[in-house]
Amino acid sequence: MELNIIRQINAPLDKVWNIVGPNYTSAGDWASSVYVSGARPGTPKVANAPAAGRVCETSLGPFTETIEAYDDSRHIVSYSATGAKMPGFMKGLRNTWHLTPSGNGTKASMTLRADIAFPMNILMGWMMKMQFKKALTETIDDLKVYAETGRPSPRKLKVDASKKAAAARQAMA
Repeated sequence: MELNIIRQINAPLDKVWNIVGPNYTSAGDWASSVYVSGARPGTPKVANAPAAGRVCETSLGPFTETIEAYDDSRHIVSYSATGAKMPGFMKGLRNTWHLTPSGNGTKASMTLRADIAFPMNILMGWMMKMQFKKALTETIDDLKVYAETGRPSPRKLKVDASKKAAAARQAMA
């Protein structure tokens, strides 16, 4: 399954890239689905990547991400993700951010590729696609607000005030 979400962001390309590229490990600062995030230990497998990946505490439990591609000049970062609560039929999950200049702002594209094993891809694929689309839309909208205002979105602020987010931040501290 593949999903692609695109948004026009009214902020310079370098500013948006700084958030998703060089500051990749700080998604917990702006993404409402991420309670807290930090650098994953280890040596990056991709030259010039800001880290090997990141660890995130999310509304869906803990995730570990590995940067699979990173191109500072083309403004592309791609990472695979694994989570303790990912079902066994989920064979792979990869997300790619690609930023391009657009007028006075930035076109942000987020592409998710999920490898779901047969027969679950047929039985549950449509439902998972709807859930992924909602999560991706919220994430790219959170990025838009953060890049344009320098502040987290109202949704992110609400999530950060929750007991679950507070507990996740304390556990990762």
